[in-house]
Amino acid sequence: MDERASSRRQDTRDYHSFSSASSSVSNLSKDRSRSNSKKRNFRNKKKPTKRVKHTIDFPPLDQSLLSFDQFQELYVSNDIPTEKLRLLYQTYERKWENKQKELFFDQHKDEPWIQDKYNPVNRREFQEERNQLAQNRFNEFLKQYNMGGFNNINLTMTEMQLMDFFELNDHFYNDDPDVPFWEFQLKESIDITKAPFFGSDPNQNSVFIKNVPLPLSRADVVKALSSLPGYVSLTLSEPNKLQNYTRIGWVSFDGEEYCNRCVNDESITIKGHSLQFQKQQEKRKFVRVFKSVEYNKLLKDLQQQRELIKVLDKEKGISGNPLIEGPLKDRDDPTFNRQLDIQTLYLRRIHNYCYWSGAEFSDYRLLVSKVGYHFFRLDQKKKCNLEWQDIIQALCNRRREESSDELPLTELIDNEIIQMGLKLRNNRQKDAYPCIFCEKQFQGGTFLIKHISLKHEKQYWEHQQSLSQQVIDQQMANNHKIERSSKATIQRQIFVKGLIDEAQLQENKIQLPINFAPRVQQRQYKDLDSIAQDKTQPAIMFQMRETKVNYNDI
Repeated sequence: MDERASSRRQDTRDYHSFSSASSSVSNLSKDRSRSNSKKRNFRNKKKPTKRVKHTIDFPPLDQSLLSFDQFQELYVSNDIPTEKLRLLYQTYERKWENKQKELFFDQHKDEPWIQDKYNPVNRREFQEERNQLAQNRFNEFLKQYNMGGFNNINLTMTEMQLMDFFELNDHFYNDDPDVPFWEFQLKESIDITKAPFFGSDPNQNSVFIKNVPLPLSRADVVKALSSLPGYVSLTLSEPNKLQNYTRIGWVSFDGEEYCNRCVNDESITIKGHSLQFQKQQEKRKFVRVFKSVEYNKLLKDLQQQRELIKVLDKEKGISGNPLIEGPLKDRDDPTFNRQLDIQTLYLRRIHNYCYWSGAEFSDYRLLVSKVGYHFFRLDQKKKCNLEWQDIIQALCNRRREESSDELPLTELIDNEIIQMGLKLRNNRQKDAYPCIFCEKQFQGGTFLIKHISLKHEKQYWEHQQSLSQQVIDQQMANNHKIERSSKATIQRQIFVKGLIDEAQLQENKIQLPINFAPRVQQRQYKDLDSIAQDKTQPAIMFQMRETKVNYNDI
């Protein structure tokens, strides 16, 4: 028995030792396999390529612009690839252009036309003038509205009316569903100012000034023109480099007879400079017709228009507008289209805002020249790419959230005084506004300025005088910088296809207003047909324009 038991114990030990040995061999083979696998992966793994960052010192920006060949010769020893060098040259060009604009601004900042463009006092005066004109137009519009003058307005057309009203052999025609509108020339027999359109022809009541020299400020010209009977407003263009930096202007009058009288007088003299008048002659009147409209979205358009009117009325100091009172019309209401058309007309005539283009202009003449005498809707159920309505509504929302108000100089100085207090007092309480003349602190900037004006009247007046020119210079530089940065965006043309929402607009940094083709794209395309034939780009094209008051047109 003892021998058998001893034999069994020996067999058990042998089995365990064999199992342990085989397990060790198996683990060893696995380890070797992992090691070999890692080695293979290490051999096969590609080393990441190092990105070489090329940094160079650009040539002096206050000297003449170098050509690309000259630029390339400067850095021939840097061993920079040609593609990278071209990108660096583009950066150099942008920096050079910005520097030249800064130098030009510093050289001419005391001249009247620069003061008109960038001085906050001049800009505020121009805005107040525009506000007064808008209020006058509102009073005329309200009088006609209360008398039922717009009851038969109709901006919806049938195909038969297209043949009656427009020159169909002279238009931009396109069946591409991505192009939302046609552009037609109005027949000479059709009066756009009469019912049912109630448009306006700015050329009937305006004259053209051939040359306005730079030494004359806008205030000088307005003062001289104000003595003419029937004078309403003045619009000045940017100085033309090719014509010795002269400007052209348009003078609006209260009636055609005043225009004719002004033209007969031929010219006026201001500070030794003679201004000559000519009657503006433009027989071609173009309008735009949307091929199709998604009627389910028109209710939202009506609501968006009303909200935009509230914002623009407030900016212009207009109150008591019956268009924004009462409940919204239902889509099935027989007066729905009339209300939509009246609001569209109101935005154009009072605020120079074309809702169906998302475009705002400094005066009505510019609006007509860019987006036409009217926008019409075609009354038919034809399939069309209708995301343009979503874009327009999103742009309307953006405009409502932005303000075009220019602060008065006194408020700008007050803001500077507030900032001085915030910078000087490091031991101030949280969210407190300290006084720079005593130890008191306030819970708001308004209370602080009220305290300073009452308790430190002499110091407050002295600071206003000393800070006045400093604030003006600072604001002029800021306005010039903002214009330069916005123009870089404005000059880029953005092609949009597909549904656009608020988030996408914000992400793409699209700014108001955006102007529909084809007027603004004739540099690239002759008509809408050529756009549709370009298969590399979507058919709808939008061009950036400035959001606020277009001071380039002052």
